[in-house]
Amino acid sequence: MGATNMMKLASIINEKDGSEMVLVPSGEFIMGEERRTVFVEAFYIDIFPVTNLQYKKFIEETGSPEPLFWNNERFNKPAQPVVGVSWKDAVSYTKWAGKRLPREVEWEKAARGVDGREYPWGNIQPDSMKAAYNQDPNTGSPALVGNRKEGVSPFGCFDMAGNVWEWCEDWYEEGKFRVVRGGSWLNHHYILRSAYRSCSYPEGKDNNVGFRCVKDA
Repeated sequence: MGATNMMKLASIINEKDGSEMVLVPSGEFIMGEERRTVFVEAFYIDIFPVTNLQYKKFIEETGSPEPLFWNNERFNKPAQPVVGVSWKDAVSYTKWAGKRLPREVEWEKAARGVDGREYPWGNIQPDSMKAAYNQDPNTGSPALVGNRKEGVSPFGCFDMAGNVWEWCEDWYEEGKFRVVRGGSWLNHHYILRSAYRSCSYPEGKDNNVGFRCVKDA
């Protein structure tokens, strides 16, 4: 296959929700605080977190309930990542869109690349050009998706450090907590590291938790 064809395969548009998805090819990468080598099959992942505009289409087509902060002007701009959605809300969206939530290992590879870097952009600490983080909980808010162009991951994904935590498919503690990754507009820079793991109650609908989708390649 020629190089031109390979470039065409590198990203796709998911028809249902209009999201651009980038291919993360099969292969090994360095994962976690313990820096173990893990193999992951190829998959596509959304370049951006799911936005309010995309979620609005989902609501209109399915009759699903509005997210918790839907009418709050800090959180409801069309190009902001949707927040106030539970894990089940996120799963419902992915099924409607013909996609799924990322497994934790997929999320970290897409964020971190293969070389074990600390953050999506490398090993230097975040600044306001790379990530939305460390904001006042009473006045802060998620940035518009793709707004921090210096924070892009090796595979071309935006907002994988800061902005909003992102739901993953996995249990953090079986039957109790689901994994969330990436940190948010509220968090300290240490929490934005690509290896950092956290969790939330699946029923939670927080103003700093959203999601992005993947699909099998």
